[in-house]
Amino acid sequence: MPQGPDNPATISVLLIDGNTADRTYFADYLKDRSPEYHIFEATDGRTGLARYRSRLVDCVVIAVDLPDQSGFEVLVQLVPVASRPNVAVIILARHAFRGVHEIAMENGAQAFLVKQFMSGDDLDSAIRHAIAQVRQIPEED
Repeated sequence: MPQGPDNPATISVLLIDGNTADRTYFADYLKDRSPEYHIFEATDGRTGLARYRSRLVDCVVIAVDLPDQSGFEVLVQLVPVASRPNVAVIILARHAFRGVHEIAMENGAQAFLVKQFMSGDDLDSAIRHAIAQVRQIPEED
């Protein structure tokens, strides 16, 4: 059975996070939460972008602090036109800094979560909500 946005029975998520413990925790949580999740992982922005380009995914979850570049740099490459995202994106930050949430949303992210204040349930909910938001945006004529 094919994976991805064309198959409503699956939700494919690409987790891009250089922190192995965080990435593994969220990947395992989502897999345990629901069999409909297909999780792909990347440890840095370059690898994450390559994995994104090689397969269809419903949602990309990006940590701000990646080993090779900022998560915002990855966001801008994934969503070149912030008002017309073609993939749901969630930004994860280790800490809440003033203005970072606004920057994420202005650049096309559907959600911004702070790792120390979130749970796996919060991420699950944010993924489902972000995908629904992107699917409601009308196609360009």
